[in-house]
Amino acid sequence: MKKIITIIYLFLLSGCATVMRDSNQIVPIQANIDDVYIEILDANGAIVYSGKTPTTVWLKTSRKGYFSPAKYTVKAYKEGYVTQYTTIDWHISNWYWFGNIVFGYVVGWFFVDPLTGKMYYLDDIATINMPLKQD
Repeated sequence: MKKIITIIYLFLLSGCATVMRDSNQIVPIQANIDDVYIEILDANGAIVYSGKTPTTVWLKTSRKGYFSPAKYTVKAYKEGYVTQYTTIDWHISNWYWFGNIVFGYVVGWFFVDPLTGKMYYLDDIATINMPLKQD
């Protein structure tokens, strides 16, 4: 009987997005030319990654806190080219919207998924177009 109660308890304290998603995501970064230097900055302006394109980075999908999605800015630069900026933006997972509605997980909807941040995902890819500097 204790096993059944424990399973029901864990079931009720879960959220669909929390079960189906991770709190980190792989994001490929590419540019129209190779070997572009990039810096990825978080919402506070801290550099979370620096390197060259093409590359793939692991990024957190949320910040610490309740309903706190992550958003990143990519700064791309290379000698002879105009410095460019692009955003890696957040989105809300369909698992959060529809999974919690279908299965009636009010706890998942308002508490578990927002606290874990697993309800969010980031853009699938960041592409940077580097134009030549005009003298």
